[in-house]
Amino acid sequence: MGEGSNSRAWPKRIRKIEVISFEQSFVQLSSEGKKTYLVVEKVLKRPFNTFDGAYSVVFDNTCPRYKWVRNGWLVEERRIMLSGRLYRYYYDPKGKVYKTKYQVEQIFADIDKYLAKRAQRSSSSKTN
Repeated sequence: MGEGSNSRAWPKRIRKIEVISFEQSFVQLSSEGKKTYLVVEKVLKRPFNTFDGAYSVVFDNTCPRYKWVRNGWLVEERRIMLSGRLYRYYYDPKGKVYKTKYQVEQIFADIDKYLAKRAQRSSSSKTN
């Protein structure tokens, strides 16, 4: 072993996550989430949960893990069965896909800036 390495590895903690089916995840979506789901289904080349060797579930902001997501946005969690790897895909209400939480947070920040600027303009025009 190299200098400074620890030959005694700590066991990796495994988070216990309740596993739900795709159908259960769909039922738990809000009405806005279900609308986005229908849009995304039309846009996707393959429907949700039809990828060989993987299974998917969908969530929106009604799920405690994704409270930070805006109304109408979906999060697909796709787990590869062979490796156990988890991929997350984020869908906006128009069906556009984003692959990272960072991208989604940037979109939300841009929307907030736009709305703040718009509110500022409307309040300044009312005072004139």
